[in-house]
Amino acid sequence: MFRSSFCKNLENATSHLRLEPDWPSILLICDEINQKDVTPKNAFAAIKKKMNSPNPHSSCYSLLVLESIVKNCGAPVHEEVFTKENCEMFSSFLESTPHENVRQKMLELVQTWAYAFRSSDKYQAIKDTMTILKAKGHTFPELREADAMFTADTAPNWADGRVCHRCRVEFTFTNRKHHCRNCGQVFCGQCTAKQCPLPKYGIEKEVRVCDGCFAALQRG
Repeated sequence: MFRSSFCKNLENATSHLRLEPDWPSILLICDEINQKDVTPKNAFAAIKKKMNSPNPHSSCYSLLVLESIVKNCGAPVHEEVFTKENCEMFSSFLESTPHENVRQKMLELVQTWAYAFRSSDKYQAIKDTMTILKAKGHTFPELREADAMFTADTAPNWADGRVCHRCRVEFTFTNRKHHCRNCGQVFCGQCTAKQCPLPKYGIEKEVRVCDGCFAALQRG
Protein backbone atom coordinates (compact mmCIF):
# COMPACT_ATOMS: atom_id res chain seq x y z
CA MET A 1 0.00 0.00 0.00
CA PHE A 2 1.24 3.50 -0.82
CA ARG A 3 1.65 6.24 1.72
CA SER A 4 -0.70 9.11 0.99
CA SER A 5 2.29 11.47 0.92
CA PHE A 6 3.91 9.48 -1.90
CA CYS A 7 0.73 9.57 -3.97
CA LYS A 8 0.38 13.29 -3.38
CA ASN A 9 3.99 13.98 -4.32
CA LEU A 10 3.71 11.89 -7.48
CA GLU A 11 0.50 13.67 -8.48
CA ASN A 12 2.22 17.03 -7.95
CA ALA A 13 5.36 15.99 -9.80
CA THR A 14 3.47 14.73 -12.86
CA SER A 15 0.68 17.30 -13.05
CA HIS A 16 0.08 18.47 -16.63
CA LEU A 17 -0.74 21.93 -15.23
CA ARG A 18 2.90 22.56 -14.32
CA LEU A 19 5.02 24.82 -16.50
CA GLU A 20 8.29 23.47 -15.06
CA PRO A 21 9.42 20.45 -13.00
CA ASP A 22 8.30 20.29 -9.38
CA TRP A 23 11.71 19.51 -7.87
CA PRO A 24 10.61 19.63 -4.21
CA SER A 25 8.02 16.89 -4.86
CA ILE A 26 10.51 14.84 -6.90
CA LEU A 27 13.07 15.00 -4.10
CA LEU A 28 10.45 13.98 -1.55
CA ILE A 29 9.69 10.92 -3.70
CA CYS A 30 13.38 10.02 -3.62
CA ASP A 31 13.37 10.55 0.16
CA GLU A 32 10.47 8.17 0.69
CA ILE A 33 12.22 5.43 -1.30
CA ASN A 34 15.52 5.98 0.50
CA GLN A 35 13.76 5.92 3.87
CA LYS A 36 12.01 2.67 2.83
CA ASP A 37 8.59 4.27 3.32
CA VAL A 38 7.80 3.11 -0.24
CA THR A 39 9.37 0.10 -1.94
CA PRO A 40 11.10 0.52 -5.31
CA LYS A 41 8.63 -2.00 -6.76
CA ASN A 42 5.56 0.00 -5.73
CA ALA A 43 7.14 3.32 -6.65
CA PHE A 44 8.07 2.12 -10.13
CA ALA A 45 4.63 0.61 -10.68
CA ALA A 46 3.03 3.97 -9.91
CA ILE A 47 5.46 5.83 -12.17
CA LYS A 48 4.74 3.40 -15.04
CA LYS A 49 1.06 4.28 -14.82
CA LYS A 50 1.92 7.96 -15.13
CA MET A 51 4.16 7.23 -18.12
CA ASN A 52 1.09 6.01 -19.99
CA SER A 53 -0.89 9.18 -19.37
CA PRO A 54 -2.61 10.48 -22.53
CA ASN A 55 -1.28 13.93 -21.64
CA PRO A 56 2.26 14.41 -23.00
CA HIS A 57 3.26 16.77 -20.19
CA SER A 58 2.31 14.28 -17.48
CA SER A 59 4.04 11.48 -19.34
CA CYS A 60 7.22 13.50 -19.78
CA TYR A 61 7.25 14.57 -16.13
CA SER A 62 6.88 10.92 -15.10
CA LEU A 63 10.07 10.13 -17.01
CA LEU A 64 11.80 12.93 -15.12
CA VAL A 65 10.68 11.33 -11.84
CA LEU A 66 12.00 7.98 -13.07
CA GLU A 67 15.31 9.56 -14.07
CA SER A 68 15.61 11.12 -10.62
CA ILE A 69 14.96 7.96 -8.61
CA VAL A 70 17.48 6.05 -10.74
CA LYS A 71 20.06 8.76 -10.04
CA ASN A 72 19.31 9.16 -6.35
CA CYS A 73 18.05 5.87 -4.92
CA GLY A 74 20.86 3.46 -5.80
CA ALA A 75 20.98 -0.28 -6.37
CA PRO A 76 17.52 -1.18 -4.97
CA VAL A 77 15.92 0.96 -7.68
CA HIS A 78 18.38 -0.16 -10.37
CA GLU A 79 17.57 -3.80 -9.68
CA GLU A 80 13.84 -3.11 -9.91
CA VAL A 81 13.91 -0.92 -13.02
CA PHE A 82 16.45 -2.64 -15.24
CA THR A 83 14.96 -6.11 -15.55
CA LYS A 84 14.63 -7.61 -19.00
CA GLU A 85 10.85 -7.26 -18.82
CA ASN A 86 11.00 -3.57 -17.93
CA CYS A 87 13.62 -2.81 -20.57
CA GLU A 88 11.37 -4.42 -23.17
CA MET A 89 8.57 -2.22 -21.83
CA PHE A 90 10.74 0.88 -22.35
CA SER A 91 11.29 -0.16 -25.97
CA SER A 92 7.58 -0.77 -26.59
CA PHE A 93 6.63 2.46 -24.85
CA LEU A 94 9.08 4.44 -26.94
CA GLU A 95 7.75 3.03 -30.19
CA SER A 96 4.08 3.35 -29.27
CA THR A 97 3.89 6.83 -27.72
CA PRO A 98 2.38 9.40 -30.10
CA HIS A 99 4.21 12.27 -28.38
CA GLU A 100 7.55 13.31 -29.85
CA ASN A 101 8.83 15.01 -26.68
CA VAL A 102 8.11 11.84 -24.69
CA ARG A 103 9.83 9.69 -27.32
CA GLN A 104 12.93 11.90 -27.25
CA LYS A 105 13.10 11.82 -23.46
CA MET A 106 12.82 8.02 -23.44
CA LEU A 107 15.59 7.76 -26.04
CA GLU A 108 17.75 10.05 -23.93
CA LEU A 109 17.20 7.94 -20.82
CA VAL A 110 17.87 4.62 -22.56
CA GLN A 111 21.13 6.00 -23.92
CA THR A 112 22.18 7.52 -20.59
CA TRP A 113 21.50 4.31 -18.69
CA ALA A 114 23.17 2.09 -21.30
CA TYR A 115 26.28 4.25 -21.13
CA ALA A 116 26.27 4.47 -17.33
CA PHE A 117 26.05 0.68 -16.97
CA ARG A 118 28.32 -0.12 -19.92
CA SER A 119 30.78 -1.96 -17.64
CA SER A 120 28.16 -3.90 -15.68
CA ASP A 121 26.92 -7.30 -16.79
CA LYS A 122 24.16 -7.08 -14.19
CA TYR A 123 22.21 -4.57 -16.27
CA GLN A 124 22.83 -6.04 -19.71
CA ALA A 125 19.15 -5.69 -20.59
CA ILE A 126 19.27 -1.90 -20.90
CA LYS A 127 22.37 -2.10 -23.11
CA ASP A 128 20.65 -4.67 -25.31
CA THR A 129 17.63 -2.38 -25.55
CA MET A 130 19.72 0.44 -26.95
CA THR A 131 21.37 -1.91 -29.47
CA ILE A 132 17.96 -3.14 -30.66
CA LEU A 133 16.56 0.37 -30.97
CA LYS A 134 19.58 1.49 -32.98
CA ALA A 135 19.11 -1.50 -35.30
CA LYS A 136 15.51 -0.41 -35.81
CA GLY A 137 16.71 2.99 -37.00
CA HIS A 138 16.03 5.15 -33.96
CA THR A 139 18.27 8.22 -33.74
CA PHE A 140 19.56 8.97 -30.26
CA PRO A 141 20.30 12.51 -29.03
CA GLU A 142 23.83 13.68 -28.35
CA LEU A 143 25.14 11.96 -25.23
CA ARG A 144 25.83 14.23 -22.30
CA GLU A 145 28.42 12.24 -20.37
CA ALA A 146 27.88 14.33 -17.22
CA ASP A 147 24.33 12.98 -17.02
CA ALA A 148 25.56 9.41 -17.37
CA MET A 149 28.10 9.54 -14.57
CA PHE A 150 25.64 8.88 -11.76
CA THR A 151 26.88 5.32 -11.28
CA ALA A 152 30.20 6.71 -10.12
CA ASP A 153 28.42 9.27 -7.94
CA THR A 154 25.27 7.51 -6.79
CA ALA A 155 23.58 9.11 -3.81
CA PRO A 156 24.44 7.05 -0.71
CA ASN A 157 21.97 4.81 1.08
CA TRP A 158 20.58 6.49 4.18
CA ALA A 159 21.98 5.30 7.48
CA ASP A 160 20.02 4.95 10.71
CA GLY A 161 20.99 5.41 14.33
CA ARG A 162 19.89 6.49 17.78
CA VAL A 163 22.33 9.39 18.11
CA CYS A 164 23.59 12.20 15.86
CA HIS A 165 26.55 11.05 13.79
CA ARG A 166 28.39 14.30 14.55
CA CYS A 167 27.56 15.59 18.05
CA ARG A 168 26.29 12.24 19.42
CA VAL A 169 23.18 13.76 21.00
CA GLU A 170 20.37 11.21 21.34
CA PHE A 171 17.30 11.45 19.13
CA THR A 172 13.96 11.97 20.83
CA PHE A 173 10.42 12.91 19.85
CA THR A 174 11.45 16.57 19.87
CA ASN A 175 15.04 16.11 18.62
CA ARG A 176 14.27 14.56 15.24
CA LYS A 177 16.53 12.70 12.82
CA HIS A 178 17.71 14.37 9.63
CA HIS A 179 19.78 12.88 6.82
CA CYS A 180 22.61 14.55 4.97
CA ARG A 181 21.90 14.11 1.28
CA ASN A 182 25.61 14.07 0.48
CA CYS A 183 26.92 11.37 2.85
CA GLY A 184 23.67 9.66 3.91
CA GLN A 185 24.47 9.74 7.63
CA VAL A 186 21.87 10.68 10.24
CA PHE A 187 22.19 13.93 12.21
CA CYS A 188 20.29 16.26 14.50
CA GLY A 189 18.79 19.44 13.06
CA GLN A 190 21.57 21.62 14.44
CA CYS A 191 24.26 19.61 12.66
CA THR A 192 22.37 19.69 9.34
CA ALA A 193 21.25 23.31 9.29
CA LYS A 194 23.09 24.17 6.08
CA GLN A 195 21.94 23.62 2.50
CA CYS A 196 23.58 23.45 -0.90
CA PRO A 197 22.95 21.88 -4.34
CA LEU A 198 24.49 18.50 -5.21
CA PRO A 199 24.94 18.48 -9.01
CA LYS A 200 26.88 15.20 -8.92
CA TYR A 201 23.64 13.50 -7.81
CA GLY A 202 21.51 15.45 -10.27
CA ILE A 203 20.20 17.72 -7.47
CA GLU A 204 20.33 21.36 -8.55
CA LYS A 205 18.04 22.58 -5.74
CA GLU A 206 19.59 23.45 -2.36
CA VAL A 207 19.10 20.53 0.04
CA ARG A 208 20.05 19.64 3.61
CA VAL A 209 23.67 18.61 4.24
CA CYS A 210 25.71 18.09 7.40
CA ASP A 211 28.29 20.61 8.58
CA GLY A 212 31.22 18.40 7.57
CA CYS A 213 29.96 17.83 4.03
CA PHE A 214 29.05 21.49 3.64
CA ALA A 215 32.60 22.53 4.52
CA ALA A 216 34.08 19.94 2.15
CA LEU A 217 31.74 20.92 -0.68
CA GLN A 218 32.56 24.59 -0.24
CA ARG A 219 36.27 23.84 -0.42
CA GLY A 220 35.64 21.77 -3.53
